[in-house]
Amino acid sequence: MKSKLIYSFAAFLMGLVILSSGCTKDFEEINTNPNDPGINQAAPNMLLTNAIESMTDRVHEIFLGHEMGSCWVQHMAKVQYTDEDKYVPRISVINNTWTSFYAASGFDVQTILNLAEASGHASYKAVALILKSYITSVLTDEFGDVPYSEAWRGSSEEPILSPVYDTQESIYAALIENLTVANELLTEDAPEIEGDILFGNDLMAWKKFANSLKLRLLLRRSDRVDPTEEMTKMFADPDTYPVFESNADNAALQYLGSAPNNNPINENRKTRDDHRVSKTIVDYLYAEAPSPDYRIVVYAELAAGKGDWIGLPNGMLTADAAAYNGNGLANTSKIGSYFSKATAPGMLMSYSELLFIKAEAAKRGFIPGGDAVAEEAYHAAIRASWDQYNQDGTFTAKLATWKATFISWGMDPNADIYEYAWEDFVAYGGTYDYVPSRGLEQIATQKWVALFDQGLQAAFEWRRTGYPVLVPAIANQNNGKIPVRAYYPSDEAGRNPANLAAAIERQGPDNLNTRVWWDTKDNY
Repeated sequence: MKSKLIYSFAAFLMGLVILSSGCTKDFEEINTNPNDPGINQAAPNMLLTNAIESMTDRVHEIFLGHEMGSCWVQHMAKVQYTDEDKYVPRISVINNTWTSFYAASGFDVQTILNLAEASGHASYKAVALILKSYITSVLTDEFGDVPYSEAWRGSSEEPILSPVYDTQESIYAALIENLTVANELLTEDAPEIEGDILFGNDLMAWKKFANSLKLRLLLRRSDRVDPTEEMTKMFADPDTYPVFESNADNAALQYLGSAPNNNPINENRKTRDDHRVSKTIVDYLYAEAPSPDYRIVVYAELAAGKGDWIGLPNGMLTADAAAYNGNGLANTSKIGSYFSKATAPGMLMSYSELLFIKAEAAKRGFIPGGDAVAEEAYHAAIRASWDQYNQDGTFTAKLATWKATFISWGMDPNADIYEYAWEDFVAYGGTYDYVPSRGLEQIATQKWVALFDQGLQAAFEWRRTGYPVLVPAIANQNNGKIPVRAYYPSDEAGRNPANLAAAIERQGPDNLNTRVWWDTKDNY
């Protein structure tokens, strides 16, 4: 028995030797899973499609963009489940936001960038830099200091799984440099791209977006870093630095008609009915306006039980919201159907915003022209905001529906309703007629109006400018203050505790009232 065991063991060893000598040269090929392709085999066009939709879905996601954005800046309010409207955000939403931008759209964009740099594809590199800048700007504007220089390196040759948190100051400098490089790369003879569901593979449209986004970031940090030299250069040389020239240039994802490619608000409205337009913006546009701003017909529906536009106060107790005006659900206005339809565009940046940037830059002396240029850009920005909702005839149709009402307000029944609305709007001598002594307040307030449905950007701009003056939510749970940032995600405490702690020590307490670096205005 013993000899048989020895023989068997020897035979086993011999078999290993033979197997080893016969397979060594093919070992790598045999042990490569053909169904698990490497990162170098990724298709940038498919990654681009997914990154654009994932990113846009996130900024327009109900609990983030519609509640932590639009509710906090008083474009929308909640009539049920009012915690978010009282400044009690869901930790799961914060965690999902962080994970989505870092592990989903952000990782896709970084992969495109890595592939483009390896292959020398200038256009994919430029588009990736633009999207990386957009995504990171939302992250840093929402949280403050965040991982950037070591982010998205979890699968690199030297993986970094616990990235440092960069200062917002250094992040902004990097993003502006990214956009400068992207503009230089997008030449007339740059190679074509595919998979672009934002601009239809139009590289010059991406170039305009890069420069318009750069101007947004230059202005947002302008209380910390003087943008005069860079802004003056850009506005003076539109051939080198093209920017949005009309609403046709808007960076807006055109959603499709059915799930999962429909607008997030449309999907939410299939099962929910707990949001209403805020009383603050309804009063500003309509109820307390000396002459109505006709955008109310697009922004809000008539309250079903009252036949009028009626806003809901922000941050009420659930029982009080339910009982408001006799019936909070029936007697307050839902968001306009323009925004709740399946194909509603997911706006990332508009021509109107670009014009408001120009108006403020002129008013503050960052570009030449002073009040003359500021006033011209201010009125053009308001008009562009109106036109934005009329590209498919929505605005004209809505105005026509309410022509009798407008006539009762004193409108000439023989006038072209659209043109008349514009003339009436700018001529009545109220807050919309540009007054140099109040120019910055007017520009910021009208920008707030124009950023309706862009809750995060509206909130960021309110934090930066302090306008309009907003009264905190009625039953707020944040010591009488409107939040100026979001908590860091709870997931980070377990995954990256040392770097998180360093960021909090540097930036300030991890609460809703610690300002980010560029935020210098006292809004209370």
